[in-house]
Amino acid sequence: MSWHDPARSLEPESETTLRNELRGLLGMPAPATSYFETEPTPELIKLADDLKHEAQRRNRTFRKKNSWMLMAAALPFALAVGGVGVWGVSQKRKVDQLAAAVAQQQAQIQRLAATQQQPQPAGIPAPVAGPAARTQPHVLLMGQTAPRRKPKELVIPVQRSAEPNANDTQRVKVR
Repeated sequence: MSWHDPARSLEPESETTLRNELRGLLGMPAPATSYFETEPTPELIKLADDLKHEAQRRNRTFRKKNSWMLMAAALPFALAVGGVGVWGVSQKRKVDQLAAAVAQQQAQIQRLAATQQQPQPAGIPAPVAGPAARTQPHVLLMGQTAPRRKPKELVIPVQRSAEPNANDTQRVKVR
């Protein structure tokens, strides 16, 4: 019968005595019926105190390391989140400024369109347009950019001869 078998606690008295006799013949000590019936020795008391002090020492040092390690591990993440937040705020400020500028330009375009569509009063003659005024100004649509003008470049005229100067050249391959 196994030692952890629950039916063992209900075994008959004769089997229990037989087991105790066999244990005595083999030289094994008799099992204590209760742990509280035995008296602890001074060595066991000292060992228990040493184990208790060691457990308390490890508990104190272990707790302090965990909090510092957690803070050290979270620091790069916190810095990254903070940096992204600052960048986002600056981008939002730029977008708001651009939106205000676009709204101002839209209002200005609306005002110009309204002034050009107003009819001229009968008493005021219409301005005479010259040849420069007859040309259409370049109108930009949304999403287009103004044409860029090339900057003036310095051009140095060079006289090229028909044959290259052969002073410092060496022919490698004949054609």
